[in-house]
Amino acid sequence: MKKFFKEPQGLGFICGILVLFLCTGTFADETQQFKESYLLPNETIQDFLNRNTHYDTLNGLSPDGEHFMIPIRREFSSLELMAQKTYRLAMLEFCPKVNREWGLSTSGIKDLKIYSLEKRKSWMVDLPENIFISDMTWSPKGKKIAFLAHLQEGTQVWIADVATGKAKLLDDAYVMATLSGTRRWWRSAVEPSSMLQWTPEGSVLTFLVPPERGEEPKKDPVPSTPIIRHTREEATPTRTYPFLLRTPHDKKLLEYYTTSQLALLSPGKSPRKLGSPAMYMNISLSPDGKYILAEKMVKPFSYIVGYRAFPRELQVMDREGKVLSTVRKVPLRETRVRNEDSPLEDLPREVSWSPDGKGLYFLWKEKKKENKNPEEDNNSRKDRLMFLEPPFDMEKAQTLFSSEDRLSDVSFSRDGEYAFLTSHHKGKQDILCYDLRKKKPKKYVLVKDIDPDDPLKRPGDIITQQTPNGTEYVLLSSDGNSAYLQGRGYKENFKHQPFVDKISIKTGKKERVFESSSEMYERPLVPLDRDMNRMIISRESKTEFPDSYLWTQQGSLTQLTENKNPFPEFADCQRVDFKFTRRDGLTAHGRISLPNDYKKGTRVPAIFWTYPREYQSFEDYKKTAIRRHNLNEFPHTSFRNASELWLSQGYAVVVPDIPIVGEENKYNNHYIAHLVDSMYAAIRKVDNMGYVDVDRLGHGGHSYGAFATANILAHSPFFQAGIAGDGAYNRTLTPLTFQRERRFIWEAQDIYLEMSPFFEADHVETPLLMYHGACDDNSGTFLIQSERFMHALTGLGKRAVLYIYPFESHGPRCKETYMDLWARWLDWFDTYVKKEKTE
Repeated sequence: MKKFFKEPQGLGFICGILVLFLCTGTFADETQQFKESYLLPNETIQDFLNRNTHYDTLNGLSPDGEHFMIPIRREFSSLELMAQKTYRLAMLEFCPKVNREWGLSTSGIKDLKIYSLEKRKSWMVDLPENIFISDMTWSPKGKKIAFLAHLQEGTQVWIADVATGKAKLLDDAYVMATLSGTRRWWRSAVEPSSMLQWTPEGSVLTFLVPPERGEEPKKDPVPSTPIIRHTREEATPTRTYPFLLRTPHDKKLLEYYTTSQLALLSPGKSPRKLGSPAMYMNISLSPDGKYILAEKMVKPFSYIVGYRAFPRELQVMDREGKVLSTVRKVPLRETRVRNEDSPLEDLPREVSWSPDGKGLYFLWKEKKKENKNPEEDNNSRKDRLMFLEPPFDMEKAQTLFSSEDRLSDVSFSRDGEYAFLTSHHKGKQDILCYDLRKKKPKKYVLVKDIDPDDPLKRPGDIITQQTPNGTEYVLLSSDGNSAYLQGRGYKENFKHQPFVDKISIKTGKKERVFESSSEMYERPLVPLDRDMNRMIISRESKTEFPDSYLWTQQGSLTQLTENKNPFPEFADCQRVDFKFTRRDGLTAHGRISLPNDYKKGTRVPAIFWTYPREYQSFEDYKKTAIRRHNLNEFPHTSFRNASELWLSQGYAVVVPDIPIVGEENKYNNHYIAHLVDSMYAAIRKVDNMGYVDVDRLGHGGHSYGAFATANILAHSPFFQAGIAGDGAYNRTLTPLTFQRERRFIWEAQDIYLEMSPFFEADHVETPLLMYHGACDDNSGTFLIQSERFMHALTGLGKRAVLYIYPFESHGPRCKETYMDLWARWLDWFDTYVKKEKTE
């Protein structure tokens, strides 16, 4: 492989809007790279970024089984939206003007569609323009949908009529959507809300901005105290969080903007306040509508961890807001970096309403015994399934059964007669069912000795459904004798076949109800009846775009949606899955996608996009690869990671696995060797396949992939240029573990230093483009990581550039940012990778 670099020339520059830093060297088109404005890429890329990528999926079924709700997301945010005043306190980001979590103010669901299964047609819910919505919740009978409307002046509760699509305001009171408005990234948009709950009589429970709260706490410009940090009586390692509380005033602001009033909203009536204001996180109404299970954040706050580690209390309240019982008090958790026992282990966990409305169920270990060795005591204490009936006196909680093994994943039949759960013993798992009708619950073993690490033998998980308010229950056959298991159907050839098995509760005998074709990826979405006679499934393949179908046991298959691939230009692109073998003998997997206009026999420039992952052994990687790769899945187009947009510009895109292998969690002892060896083997493979020009290769990565990009440029001569986004480059800034590294820097100092490309900056001889969100909220990837790496590269006379994007977090959201990134990415790689260079 040839390596070419021009003689460096002196140049240093800082520009405004993007906060652009450049170091010495000869650069790509300086007019393009240094321009103090947001740029636009070529018209082809602009067209791609402006397309509507939404497609319908029928998985949000109404309680009456007649309609589906289909959320439609806005693809990008905008600088105008992102520029809203935002507070970032204890890792909670919110917009104070509207009392709303930052994500709900800047992006999300912009439209809502209703689909009728009987009529085979859909219609839109009539929403105001320029709105985001969330927390869509079916009414008990499925005729209405309550949702949060995130408007310019604040958030309010609206109600949509399913039959007509008409939507109207329920009450003009503003909702407090800060603490309760946070969302986990994996949460489905059609899951029941934890801050909107329908009552049986048709009212809605929610959290309001307290009307008597007064003005925002004012900050005295003259400080009353220095900032003080102190150690604890015991070692208290924490992760590196970017937006922690810093001052007493920060604490006041956090309490002010997270305190809400639980209230009942009814049509034509004033809001009825329930209890006193508190820092509510979520609520769950009992199935009979009489009681409320509410979780609240409480003080003390901490300066060294985020709000998710602050104390919280789980309480049962009546419909007047009176606290009847405190089920659980979670203490402040400041130590959260290693795989140590959770403090929650000694508290009630998996607390939920019984689907039949009779009370609460939860798991709870036996109490610790006095004067006993802690380790011996922990191993000897039994796990228990508990039941708590009104008036919810915790001292009178009943033990339904206990187990020597740890229990998890508890769910119940709708009538409350059966409890299903998983037991854990010696690395194996059992799926159990207990008949609760007996005075001494009878135990049935449905599946025994499951190896959770073997994807090929996974029996699937118990199929559950949820009420509109989110109470989960197990789907049983109409005769009540069987449950169902749904599995991913992993196959060693990566052509997975999801399945549904009917399993007898008393005998454990299985009957296969559904299984995907081996040449399609068909997965169950929603059962339509208790005997699985009809089901909504999703079908797709490597070349066929996903659609939802009505499947029947009689063998019929009816297409319900008519989704279109928003990027048909890439439909016929050649994608080749390949294996490559490192010099240590590990065989890994990768995929190369070839340009739209690829001509057989030619070699094209290529972009490698990678993200290393850690494994305990070769076998561990093999099992994980089976889970991660799916050859029958449609290749959706990303706008960032390994994007197929590169294919339209004449580049191939190569995505190889980069396994970092180390026993006993010491993965990173071989990080650099495994990174470089994996890359070399992957390059040799695609070179031998005849697809790429190995003298015209670029490398890109985001987050830990950016870290890998900087390292591969510092430790190998394989690439002509690199792109690294939102990365961490100096591991001394994350001294108390990072990624899957469990050792502190003082336990593996040489590893931390060897892995840090910052300390190898003098060996980076390849042009590097970096970008970073100015408000990166990810643990470890502070903006200072990129700024200091840029500082080093500038001082050493290297060839690099850094773009800092205002308001962006850990990954771009704004369309303006994406447009600008693609303009600069293309210019960078077209200059250093694609163009012919002569020595």
